[in-house]
Amino acid sequence: MTRLVIIGADGAGMSAAAQARRRDPKLEIVALERGRHTSYSACGIPYVVGGVVDDLEDLVVRTPQEFRDQSRIDVRIEHEVTSIDLEAGHVAVVDRSRNRSFSLGFDELVVATGARPRRPDLAGIDLPFVRGVQTLDDGAALLDMVAATKWGDVVVVGAGYIGLEMAEAFVQRGARVVLVESSGQCMSTLDPDMAGLAAEALRRFGVELRTGVAVEGFEEGKVHTAAGELSADLVVLGLGVQPNVALARDAGIEVGQTGAIAVDRRQRTRTEHVWAAGDCAESFHLVSRRPVHIALGTVRRWRSRSRAPPVPSTSPAPGRSR
Repeated sequence: MTRLVIIGADGAGMSAAAQARRRDPKLEIVALERGRHTSYSACGIPYVVGGVVDDLEDLVVRTPQEFRDQSRIDVRIEHEVTSIDLEAGHVAVVDRSRNRSFSLGFDELVVATGARPRRPDLAGIDLPFVRGVQTLDDGAALLDMVAATKWGDVVVVGAGYIGLEMAEAFVQRGARVVLVESSGQCMSTLDPDMAGLAAEALRRFGVELRTGVAVEGFEEGKVHTAAGELSADLVVLGLGVQPNVALARDAGIEVGQTGAIAVDRRQRTRTEHVWAAGDCAESFHLVSRRPVHIALGTVRRWRSRSRAPPVPSTSPAPGRSR
């Protein structure tokens, strides 16, 4: 039986799994996820923090058991892929829940390792009160910290999508929030006149917005900036993401000029039998006609509705080990 292995069981990985199942009822599909959740809305985390959504579990679209029961997709959480052997056709896996390691063979491989938060090399950035928000596990850790700690001053670093949402969430929780942005405006993806409207709305809502201010480091209870110190019981980083390609690159899968995995219009990499999708992969820009990396769920990964979605061939690769 042909086996499709998917590394990463969130949006891109499980979309590929679902499409592959629809196209081939006999295909063996194994999805490996290093975290504890599958198919969840990371965009909803700030709304749990702010109390708009009751529970992190409300953000989960489908659980591993539902994938197994409804689609015969073998989803294994807390299973981290540590290396890919393209020649032998297998991945090395660490099962964190059972503290064991094993090798799993594949005929076709989808790399959907997503993106990782940017963490600049600043003094004190690894202190416990400096938090990032990328996964549901990050959201759970942040909520645990909020519940266990008395705090009132929150500094959010970065005024992009996540930064604005986290600033709003903590204002709703009654915190004093300072939003720090090194560029001259919030929401750098907007034209200046539109960004000005967003800034006005933030200030009316109760956020203290400081643009053109660079963060220089952290120490317990303080954020050091070029414009002076800020008091902080909690720091939330919203500095954007970069494609998580180390696993693919180490295996010899080509990375493009954007820093993301190079793919064609159907998400095929330049390595036979290997595909990539989601925030770890490039997209094709229909205006510039060039590969780009845009880590947004609104980016379409294939050319048009008339084209088949990116689903691996079910023809087994010769000589692949199990």
